[in-house]
Amino acid sequence: MRIKRYSGLSIPVMTAMLLAAIAGMLSTTATAGPSAETARRCQHYSYVVYPYKRPGSVRMSGDRQSYFKDCMAKEGKVPEPTPAKS
Repeated sequence: MRIKRYSGLSIPVMTAMLLAAIAGMLSTTATAGPSAETARRCQHYSYVVYPYKRPGSVRMSGDRQSYFKDCMAKEGKVPEPTPAKS
């Protein structure tokens, strides 16, 4: 029985490529996401910067959500905002 070559590569080359791919996958480390405390802080800060307004009274925007996402991306390391004056 004769072994066919796949795409012109020999078996040892394919084996080496497979082992390199497996080693690359195993060497990745898992990173922990932001903590619940960070999420609470970012949520609080987003409502301080963009206070709640009754839906329908003003046009909605994604500013609060974008502030929250930015804060989470920085792991909560943003300056404490000052409350908006009404």
